[in-house]
Amino acid sequence: MRNKLAAIAILSAAVAATSAQAEDIRIGVIAGFSGPGTSYGIGIRQGAEMAVKEINAEGGINGRKLELVVVDDGSNPGQSVTAMQRLINDKVDLIVGGWGSSQVLAAMEPAERAGMPYVVVGASNPRITTEKNKWTFRVLQSDTLQAEEVADIAVHRLGLKRIAVIHDANDYGVSNRESFVARMKKLGVNPVEVQVYQTTDKDFTAQLTRIRASNPDGLAIFGTIPAAPAIMNQAREIGIKAQFLGTTGIANENLITLAPKASEGTIFATMFHEDVDPDARKWSDRYVKEFSGGSQPPRPVLAAWEYRAIKFIVAPCLKKAGTDKDKFRSCLTTWKGRIFGLPDEAYFNKTNHLVQQSVIVQVGGGEFRAYKGDK
Repeated sequence: MRNKLAAIAILSAAVAATSAQAEDIRIGVIAGFSGPGTSYGIGIRQGAEMAVKEINAEGGINGRKLELVVVDDGSNPGQSVTAMQRLINDKVDLIVGGWGSSQVLAAMEPAERAGMPYVVVGASNPRITTEKNKWTFRVLQSDTLQAEEVADIAVHRLGLKRIAVIHDANDYGVSNRESFVARMKKLGVNPVEVQVYQTTDKDFTAQLTRIRASNPDGLAIFGTIPAAPAIMNQAREIGIKAQFLGTTGIANENLITLAPKASEGTIFATMFHEDVDPDARKWSDRYVKEFSGGSQPPRPVLAAWEYRAIKFIVAPCLKKAGTDKDKFRSCLTTWKGRIFGLPDEAYFNKTNHLVQQSVIVQVGGGEFRAYKGDK
């Protein structure tokens, strides 16, 4: 009888272990699928869906399938905190996503308290990755690096002398303005005018009138869709002919849709461009084909980092470390590798920020083109 009970216990344990092994790995995705960040959030969701579909088709992670748990934060910091807490309560294994610096700065606090791995793909404020964050990782360039590089291009490569700035009052806009202006001053150039607006503003006449009076040859716009293209349209309407500059906030194909003429020639730092290498082009073509015909057009710029983060960073660490959060986090801190669309090997530094080169593009002929040189 004792041997029989022992055999039953062993069998039960084996069944339980097999069942646990077969459980899906749950990946949370937070982004704005409503509100001003909608077009960004849709790209993030599409990138996640594409990566998970491919991984599951290849057998999953050590025999376990990936499951997406997608939550809309309304492009709002307060709702982003609620979305994060919901995913924590739902016991997802990790979170990949996040759009908007204000939203991510708010949401990362409960993630840090809960010990939830949070891989950020759509927010660039420098305060997101410091030596204080343990569980938050970021895969795109920070505002500081992007804004400094754009300032260097403006002054050294374009030879601009009179540069004005207009920026969103949110964390993203302020951070970019600070970094851009500080770099300009180091290069011996002071901004001729600095103006601010609110994210939901639609009329920028007052700010642009003051900028026009400063007679700029360059105008740095640190904001997102739909404000940024509206600013470009209104600037051209009142006679501002300055070269437009920006960072990743305007790295959205809707920029061209909403300002087809005004955006022409704009130079900015971005998260991805398909012509960096052949593999990036192949992925972009596959992505566009897969998501064409939907209610929203496919936007490779927005989807690329979500896809790459899951496919090339998260998946290998899950395969190596499993879903134990401490082991998974440890794997991320030591991760390094090649990813399509990046010219060199990338790795996380001591602040959990992915070190990589910037990608600079210019709007030309109704599309984003790799920036080749002077205008």
